[in-house]
Amino acid sequence: MKYRFCHIIVFVLVVSVQIRAQEGRADSLKILLASAPRDTHRVSLLADYAWEIVDDNPEEALLLTREAVQLAQQLGYRKGEAAAWNTMGLAEEVRDSMERAIEYYLKARRIREETGDRLGVASIHNNLGNVYEHQGKLMEALAERKASLRIAEELGDSIRIARAHLNLGSLFENMGLLPEAYDQVYAALRIYDTRSDSIALARVYTNLGHIRLEAGIFTDAIGYYRSALRIRQKLDDPESLATALNDLANALDELKIDDSTRVAIGLYEQALKIRESAVDLAGIAELYNNMGDAYKHLEDYNRAMNCLRKSLKIQQELDSPLELMRVYNNIGDVLYRQGKYREALKYTLRYAKIAEKTSEKKFIQRSLKDLSKLYAAMGDWKKAYDYRVQYDELRWDMLNERQAEEFERKEALFTDGRKQREIDRQNHELAQAKTRTWALIGGALALALLVLLLFNRNRIRKRANRDLAIKNTQIEQERERADALLRNILPEKTAAELKINNAVKPQRYESVTVLFSDFKGFTTVAELLSPEELVQELDECFRCFDSIVDKYGLEKIKTIGDAYMCAGGLPEPSETHALDTVRAALEMQREMQRIIQSKISEGKPYFEMRIGVHTGPVVAGVVGFRKFAYDIWGDTVNTAARLEQGGEPGKVNISETTWEAVKDQFNCHYRGKLPAKNKGEIAMYFVE
Repeated sequence: MKYRFCHIIVFVLVVSVQIRAQEGRADSLKILLASAPRDTHRVSLLADYAWEIVDDNPEEALLLTREAVQLAQQLGYRKGEAAAWNTMGLAEEVRDSMERAIEYYLKARRIREETGDRLGVASIHNNLGNVYEHQGKLMEALAERKASLRIAEELGDSIRIARAHLNLGSLFENMGLLPEAYDQVYAALRIYDTRSDSIALARVYTNLGHIRLEAGIFTDAIGYYRSALRIRQKLDDPESLATALNDLANALDELKIDDSTRVAIGLYEQALKIRESAVDLAGIAELYNNMGDAYKHLEDYNRAMNCLRKSLKIQQELDSPLELMRVYNNIGDVLYRQGKYREALKYTLRYAKIAEKTSEKKFIQRSLKDLSKLYAAMGDWKKAYDYRVQYDELRWDMLNERQAEEFERKEALFTDGRKQREIDRQNHELAQAKTRTWALIGGALALALLVLLLFNRNRIRKRANRDLAIKNTQIEQERERADALLRNILPEKTAAELKINNAVKPQRYESVTVLFSDFKGFTTVAELLSPEELVQELDECFRCFDSIVDKYGLEKIKTIGDAYMCAGGLPEPSETHALDTVRAALEMQREMQRIIQSKISEGKPYFEMRIGVHTGPVVAGVVGFRKFAYDIWGDTVNTAARLEQGGEPGKVNISETTWEAVKDQFNCHYRGKLPAKNKGEIAMYFVE
């Protein structure tokens, strides 16, 4: 996804804020170093000067730190030697020599542990976490990040605690553990919120936006990005402002709503002016690619191609394979939408080749799907079928792989926590042993206290038993409430499986019927209502729909803004799911007509609703870690959404597969094969 580039920029922005101050300090240190004698002060100057220039000149930084290590060892200056090894590790990290960086960091940590420099040890843990994360050794990185946080908490250093939480949040996001990532970043927010550190707050809001965007919760992401942007607008830092504009635009464009996409394009253009002023070619190319993607969503293909060609020209000069792949992908998609299949095929093959070379599985999977779609459009059904088979096989492999990785990481996370609890238990037992020793030394005083304790023991026990009985009753009541809530959120069979196994295995259903509804003119009506009135209107409609869904034995899946989705034939298969779903859809439209007439008579604005229904296979399961949600995936869901978009207010628009299942029970009007976004032409029927 295009917003993943934001994570690469975060560190660059933090560094760019400090560059001007660092250049002045580096010059001052260089002048002092020229006349410094060979003493401990020179060791510190060498390490400090190397630290200031390490990003721009790691080779010179290595030479300076080697001199600092040798001089510190001659003088027995352990603190200076540790600082030099630490900077040497950073220089090797900048040079992408990660194993040497680890070696030097470990030398620095050993000295700091021996000298009792706890803050320095915490810093080394953080540096090692950076290296391990870069290497993809995520569990090793997690251990280092947690060690850094523990030391910061022991020392009560709130700023270091906040930074450690932020680093853990980024790591958890990289591991795909989004709820854990959110908890860590929010912990940092609680600390920074009490301070006047605007730059840190902007970074926190940006990270929260990334997590929400990665989870597909676009409205929350927009809110966090707007908070970050408001702070960036007050700071004299054009580069970070450009990135904040780009972040917000990406989230708005992900809504796939024309109005929000137009706002996104305006933000991209503001960011582009800043990037052009700074002659930031990589940033300019990224923005042109994002703008091309946005114009594609608006179906303004001429502007889309103009932006994408500009991006392509720059990326070819920069010779960045991954970014080239993204541009080729977008160009191929635009050409496909224009019906220029052979040209689209050329660009699709280009990005498929890069994906294979770089082992980017997500783009390999996407290229197989696009090639199948292109060959089908060109009439080469054999190649289309072959690529589709490869796509399906890889998709299931990746799904299984992602689930296995997530379970493995969560298990490792649990094991790590269990080890820490064991260490805490042992420390606690040691403290108890010391307490018992001092109690024995107390002699007569201890005996007197013991008598007093025995005297009150029965009374305390009775009171404790009474309190325990009350709490057990409360716990049982809360458990019953939790079970009832879980059954309300998930299907009963799924809830039972989750309670037993602490997980739900995804299940494929070969035939279900999906209903997707949406309100026409929702944005227009929403502007006429207060937020409270708008929520009340939606609640009235959705409560009515919930009753209808229960009546016909369907399963409510979710609501997305003003859209409502449910399905028949799961979690318990049913032979009449298509009939039940169509009956429910017709009753929903009848109820909506009743509500509309009531609103008209009261002179109030009202919603009109479109409904799309499609029958086919889906995969169902539970997503989330703390806030569970039962959801379904597959092309059947997307097709139902397209049928809703291709329908008319007050009508139930069904696909040909649904029509085949219900034609004997309902009169249906054939509308012909109509175009559907990203689906080509679909045969559609109105149910009378």
